[in-house]
Amino acid sequence: MVLRGKLSAEIEIKSHPENYFKLMKEELYHLPNAVSNIHGVEVHEGDFKTHGSVKSWTYTLDGKKETSKERFEIDEASWSVTMVVVDGDILERYKSFRVTYKIVPATIHEPPTVKATIVYEKYKEVDADPHKEMEFNVTMVEEIDKHLLAGPVISNKAT
Repeated sequence: MVLRGKLSAEIEIKSHPENYFKLMKEELYHLPNAVSNIHGVEVHEGDFKTHGSVKSWTYTLDGKKETSKERFEIDEASWSVTMVVVDGDILERYKSFRVTYKIVPATIHEPPTVKATIVYEKYKEVDADPHKEMEFNVTMVEEIDKHLLAGPVISNKAT
């Protein structure tokens, strides 16, 4: 009986990976302006920049308005941000749910990408895998990329 699972998608981005990581780790308040299906984000505990902070979201998934409360884990060394769901509509469908966004800089042979990985646990084996949630995340990554390309650029210079 398989109740735990993992889905991953790798999305090529055109924006600078450093800009992408900066937005994901400390500027999530831009998401309602950047992503069509995200309506609001508020800090519940902590702030927008601190590892362990909790944020509350409103968004539309599969035509239905939902809410989620997520604890953020930031890994500066690997350029990744993990959102661990601690409350909200998604926990009615899954026993546990977390999404990690790992920003991967370009190499000589590969363009920059964002790897989105969902790790989840279902209540029952017959419950659906989170394919619509992954589609939502892929669209979000693409829309953030377009938003970054349209906005100001962050300098690569160390400050």
